[in-house]
Amino acid sequence: MAKEKVIEFLGEAAKNQDLKEQLQTVKNPDELTSLAKEKGFEFSSENVDEALEELKQKPGFFGKLAEAIAEAFSPPHDNVPPSIGAQPYSGDSNTNS
Repeated sequence: MAKEKVIEFLGEAAKNQDLKEQLQTVKNPDELTSLAKEKGFEFSSENVDEALEELKQKPGFFGKLAEAIAEAFSPPHDNVPPSIGAQPYSGDSNTNS
């Protein structure tokens, strides 16, 4: 039952901007479980591990996890392009033309 609370807590974090911001300051499992308890979700760090292990077994886990993490930890209006990053691939510069 406690691992379901972990999933519920993460789902709530994806919808609640204040909780997202608080999660960004969490540095260890104890801080995570303390924050969750403040919000009415009781579970241990072992329950977090169990929940993640269960989620890994479900089809499409990694895509869904990536979406959830991006949603939980992204700013609400992130429309500023990055100042640095990968450039588009324009072919192999080592080939002889």
